[in-house]
Amino acid sequence: MTPRPLSRNLLVCLFVCVFAPAAFAETCLSPFVKRLDRREKYLYLFCVDADAKDDDFMAVIDVDPTSSTYAKILRTVDLGSKGNETHHWGYTDDRTKIWAGGLFSSRIWILDVATDPAAPRVEKTIENVPELTGFSGPHTYYALPGRMLISFLGSAEGGVPTGFAEFTNDGRFIRRIDNPADSPYGYDVAIKPDLNRMITSGFTPMRNYRKPLASMNMHDFGDKLTIWDFKARKPLQTVKVGAAPLELRWSLKPGANFGFTNCALDNSLWLFEGKPDGTYAFKKVADTGPLPADLRQSPDDRYLFVSCFGGTEIQQWDVLDREHPKLKSVVKPGDQPNMMHVTGDGKRMYVSNSLLSTMDRSNDFWVKLIKIEPEGLVIDPNFQVDLTKFPTGAARGHDMLIN
Repeated sequence: MTPRPLSRNLLVCLFVCVFAPAAFAETCLSPFVKRLDRREKYLYLFCVDADAKDDDFMAVIDVDPTSSTYAKILRTVDLGSKGNETHHWGYTDDRTKIWAGGLFSSRIWILDVATDPAAPRVEKTIENVPELTGFSGPHTYYALPGRMLISFLGSAEGGVPTGFAEFTNDGRFIRRIDNPADSPYGYDVAIKPDLNRMITSGFTPMRNYRKPLASMNMHDFGDKLTIWDFKARKPLQTVKVGAAPLELRWSLKPGANFGFTNCALDNSLWLFEGKPDGTYAFKKVADTGPLPADLRQSPDDRYLFVSCFGGTEIQQWDVLDREHPKLKSVVKPGDQPNMMHVTGDGKRMYVSNSLLSTMDRSNDFWVKLIKIEPEGLVIDPNFQVDLTKFPTGAARGHDMLIN
């Protein structure tokens, strides 16, 4: 029998599947943020002046491999003040602004990245955050539709309890939300809109993180995760996990009612998972390297990436069997690897290596690129950005965003 020719529709389908570019599905951003629909051109890096003698700043790095200035710092954006301990930041839902803050100063900057993505500018600085919110140490900037939800590390006085604040995208304070009494510490927040659930974690407040690591009170850290009714902003369940649970990552699959956290002082990964009765179960599922500081996901939900700040390695964990993760690969980009940013196509990961000025043990600061290959993680030798040669001296690079 002569084979029938392929139909035109089937040929089109095969062409799309084989030749179309990979879908972009940036992970670890709020689900309400507009996703980047192309390969990144710029990497934004939030920087602390290392000796706190000069102003903190944002660095703009060229990450377009076709550019003559690839892997170079194009410019810096002066934040107008020093000693802020610039740390985390996040896009507004429409991706036109970045909200960013300082853990020591509690200042918040709103940066315009839409007018000229290659040359962001400070649009507004909020100086009186503790007076507005009753909290200090703004940490996670989590976009909601038209709003920014911010988690804080401490009370206005630098202790606990802490909570959250909501602002409009242009910086108008709306309201505060208090943590439950049995979970007074704050750190990260993550929302699963299709389940109407929010989860929060706890680190340590300013009275502790301003001290050198050797002087920190190891009993003044959180060890709880709290599940919330997202729409009602109401806590539903608090459970003890490992010491210092940090980043929170829901499964990316629609309707999937589980996720993971990394416990920094317990050197572990924990699974949280919804049960039929509406409550959540929490289980330690893996031992990591020393002080797992950051946790990222692959766009296909298959892998977790853990940066071991207490050592020199980044680990790639296969979580297809979520209760029994398997270590797939390890790469060693340098001392104290910390923040990671995985690209939307899941092929690249940018890495920086400062956590806090009070915890860093190295003076060699950098940004490096790791390729995420089918066989595992591989350092890209063609992309290494030295952060020690600014006119003002070295800078501690922390959080990153791509555009």
